[in-house]
Amino acid sequence: MYIIAQAPAAAPITVSSGASTVAFNVIAGEPGAGTQCNLNAPGSNKLNGQPFTVRAAGNIVLAAGTYTSSALPILFAINAANTASFAAVSANQVFSSSTVGIFTQSSAVATSLEWEVEVQVQGDNTGAKLMGRGSALTMTPSGVQAFTAIGTLASTPTSVNFAAEPPVQFAVSLTTAASNLLNIGSAVANLTSFVLEA
Repeated sequence: MYIIAQAPAAAPITVSSGASTVAFNVIAGEPGAGTQCNLNAPGSNKLNGQPFTVRAAGNIVLAAGTYTSSALPILFAINAANTASFAAVSANQVFSSSTVGIFTQSSAVATSLEWEVEVQVQGDNTGAKLMGRGSALTMTPSGVQAFTAIGTLASTPTSVNFAAEPPVQFAVSLTTAASNLLNIGSAVANLTSFVLEA
């Protein structure tokens, strides 16, 4: 597998103290700055009937101090649509991590919560639909890892035309709980890698 598409660099997101679903945006200084950070699948039938993988990874930097998250503070998702300028909302989530479990941050220096989500996708112009499976990993600052069991994709786009440019777009979002307790010291989420491999 080789990287055949890469999203532009994403701006960090200051984690909300309340319930929200937020997509990463393109960082300042890049074309499209401030708009949703989309990863475009190549068209011209390059992926027609071909399996491909979309991978996203990053972290949440947590400020120094001692505090405890809520029981289910946050999750990360890959979203997809076959329409330009789509919104990375729950209806467009094709796969998400399990919600991170409760954890305690106790450090004199900043630490991070790591995450990774990937989906393996396939489709063709005859069926005009996508199918696939996803998996995800998270790791708390104390090193506790959680694996999201491999599962089939949900809410996949229909009417996909692999000849179009682009046939499908992907975005990454994070969803926070109503009282996640992660914003102490202004937690910041980062998208460090967002690529399509085939």
